[in-house]
Amino acid sequence: MNACHRYNPKTTFTLWLPIVLVLVGCENFTPAPVEFDNEDVINVGDISTLEIAETVVASLPLSPPSVDPMRRELGRSLFWDPVLSGDRDVACATCHLPETGYSDGRTRSIGVGGVGRGKDRVPGTVEPVKRNSQSLLNVAWNGINELGLFSQDEAPMFWDNRVQSLKKQALEPLISREEMRGDNFSEETILSEVLSRLNDNSEYVALFKEAYGVDAISAEQLVDALSSFQTTLIANNSRFDQWMRGDATAMTEREISGMQEFVLAGCAACHSGPMFSDFELHVLGTPEGENLAEPDSGNGEFAFRTPALRQLAFTAPYFHAGQFGTLSQAINFYDEPNGSSNASVAKSELDPDFLALPEMDDGRGSIIQSFLEALNDSEFDRGIPERVPSGLSPGGSLDN
Repeated sequence: MNACHRYNPKTTFTLWLPIVLVLVGCENFTPAPVEFDNEDVINVGDISTLEIAETVVASLPLSPPSVDPMRRELGRSLFWDPVLSGDRDVACATCHLPETGYSDGRTRSIGVGGVGRGKDRVPGTVEPVKRNSQSLLNVAWNGINELGLFSQDEAPMFWDNRVQSLKKQALEPLISREEMRGDNFSEETILSEVLSRLNDNSEYVALFKEAYGVDAISAEQLVDALSSFQTTLIANNSRFDQWMRGDATAMTEREISGMQEFVLAGCAACHSGPMFSDFELHVLGTPEGENLAEPDSGNGEFAFRTPALRQLAFTAPYFHAGQFGTLSQAINFYDEPNGSSNASVAKSELDPDFLALPEMDDGRGSIIQSFLEALNDSEFDRGIPERVPSGLSPGGSLDN
């Protein structure tokens, strides 16, 4: 059977060749990589990887997607340029900073009207964004499954999976009032305003001409440039990845034991695959966010996407509204859940896999945390342009 068709017969996937460890029995772990392609069904013993997909962890692809260098650097300039915001005071980078793993270190982001950088940023007259800023590291692989298969055109984005693909994601902050639009433009007019600004800027016109061969900048090229840069924000060489690729010394015995506990505790039921996420929506009944009567997620069930577990050392606080400030607090939330922590969510609405999680006694949470720390990779692109073509301050109002 073609493995690609087994997962989604309607989708043409971009195929990578990940190195996969299948956790069968969970009694012993050895760095024994298994490679496959989409024509193969890989068997470990008598059990197919397709039959036990929920207990598979995998390294990220060794090579990132190919991106044109000119489009990448044009996208970097746009990412840091406040010219894309209604009041010219906020850039994409305002809420996605390199030092916090391309998140912002806040419970909920402060966009339009805010002043300051990261955790020190204070709001202006517009209220904070309703969500915690997700890391953009490895966002090029959103939706990747246990077999390393994914579709860039159908990649789920945001906490509620409301749009698919990195290109479509790029437009959403521009039209959001709290994030970048503000009150001086409507959702219907902000994009044409931004394109007018770019086309009136001779430096941007020349850069887009060089990168795309066009005389006039369109929304299509704008989102392609932004997504090109974000595609290159890669952190795919954690100690876990090195171990999975065959370096038996890359992880400690405690971290390897933590990986075993991670599977035995049921974490891999949702946190699976190379990104440690099934990219599905789940109802967990988390507490209300800080100063926030938790808004509906859009589907009536308070369901939010399983977050990736990579780069957690950089991206606290955790969950969709930053409800937990430390990794240990986030892990403890999963310790033998017996009900909802949100008054608006009944126990009957909670995800069954969540309710089935066992009690984590005898330091199990601590040893799982040790494993999660092996998923960090500090070697990623932190480049900040010294200037942007608009002449505005890169990143917007980041200085108090």
